Amino acid sequence: MKVAEKDNDVHGMLEDEYGRCREVIEALRAKAINYPKGALNIRRKQIKGKEYVYHYLVRRDGKNVVNRHIAEKDLLELQKQIEEREKCQKEILAYKKRMVYLEKLLKKPNQEGHREKSAAR
Repeated sequence: MKVAEKDNDVHGMLEDEYGRCREVIEALRAKAINYPKGALNIRRKQIKGKEYVYHYLVRRDGKNVVNRHIAEKDLLELQKQIEEREKCQKEILAYKKRMVYLEKLLKKPNQEGHREKSAAR
């Protein structure tokens, strides 16, 4: 079924939702910046029959890989922060997908720099 004319009310609602998605993404990015980057890594060393466990935060700094030792007392807090950052990143991805869908409905050019299929050919 083809729609002969565009409904301005629906179009306005879609525009509002698109703007809200952009605001939420910016807020989530600002929130994610405050959390540490990287992943937790565990090193196990055996010295004289006894095993020692060391926790490290591994992240990239340009081309270099940086390992930062994490004290046992700070480990739980850091794990929660990393989980929170990953949660923010998943939400950002979900909102980006939603924005792509809204862009198709609104027939807007993609704001993220991705080319549309018709423009690629």
